[in-house]
Amino acid sequence: MTTTTTVPMPRTDASAAIGLLLVAEAALFFTFLFVVGPIAMLVRLLPFLVVLVLCAALYWGQSWARWALLIPIAVRVHRLALLTAAAWGLHRAGTAVFLTLIILIELAAAFLLFDQYFFSKKPANMSY
Repeated sequence: MTTTTTVPMPRTDASAAIGLLLVAEAALFFTFLFVVGPIAMLVRLLPFLVVLVLCAALYWGQSWARWALLIPIAVRVHRLALLTAAAWGLHRAGTAVFLTLIILIELAAAFLLFDQYFFSKKPANMSY
């Protein structure tokens, strides 16, 4: 008789999602700061700091931060989708591609957060 045991597949760490989120938020913040200028820097700095604090909490093991990070991701993707549509409409291809890449990075980070949550449960002991 042959016994089989389930071997859990290794999943990505939360640090990949944290890295993606920080790169996307920093790229958007610093691009805005250096291209537009420090006109409304506090308005742009606050979401960056919120994501930074939530990523630090997730890195230090706070599982609630995984769900709290989805709120800034959703807000950012919604706003960037409108800006990207406007950039494509104004024939600003470079800006539109840059914003599209940030949207894709944010969505990839959200997928990694969901993926780690759904597959972090240990499988039931299946013995036949």
